[in-house]
Amino acid sequence: MQDITSQSNAKIKYIRSLAQKKSRAEHKEYTVEGVKSVRDALSSDREVTAIYASKSFTENEEFGYPENIPVYRVADAVFEKLCDTKTPQGILAVIKITDTRFELDKKKFYIYCDRLQDPGNLGTVIRTADAAGAGGVLLSEGCADLYSPKTVRASMGSFFNVNVMTDVDAKTLEKCADKGFAIYGGALHSDSIPYTEADFTKPCVIVIGNEANGIGDDVLRLCQSVKIPIMGKAESLNAGVAAAVLMYEAVRQRA
Repeated sequence: MQDITSQSNAKIKYIRSLAQKKSRAEHKEYTVEGVKSVRDALSSDREVTAIYASKSFTENEEFGYPENIPVYRVADAVFEKLCDTKTPQGILAVIKITDTRFELDKKKFYIYCDRLQDPGNLGTVIRTADAAGAGGVLLSEGCADLYSPKTVRASMGSFFNVNVMTDVDAKTLEKCADKGFAIYGGALHSDSIPYTEADFTKPCVIVIGNEANGIGDDVLRLCQSVKIPIMGKAESLNAGVAAAVLMYEAVRQRA
């Protein structure tokens, strides 16, 4: 275990740079914070390249650091500057960004996020997809950053359990339709049907749109629109909640 005591240390500067999307994209690495997230990362198939722990954490917590990964013990005051959370637990991991492409399985259903902006909503969708046994999550260009600390935290560990494909455009979604996947979009449209009348037992992709503007026209044209009834005075449902309702209707129908 190597000690770091200075904020001017090159490794500390590098970790701090990974708070920015541009740096994550350039270096193909991101960080996760907290005991559970680091343990989930280590037990997954992701490549953890380094672990950083505060001095007080190493002195007071039993963690079981892997022997094949560099571990850095960081002075408490320096470690606090590395973290996105207000009350850091004292440990973070650096993880490689790898290719997100995967083949869709016709036995599964998938969730497609069309320009979803809020990383909390994105993390919630990933977490719910994990709970519902979805085949994976597909993200359009312009979605919230998959590797944002807020996205990872909101997923509550499911980040490492679910296949997530980024930069999936309308043409790719159209190819899914050509291969036999039904495309259902959560939208209030002239031809919308109640979501309970959609056949989610078929191979399908469930589309959730942008929080403010809904599903884009290039994607909407591929969809059978489905509507979730609003019984009260609310204008709409939160995107993460709407995704959960539709995914669990798929679960119910497939049970």
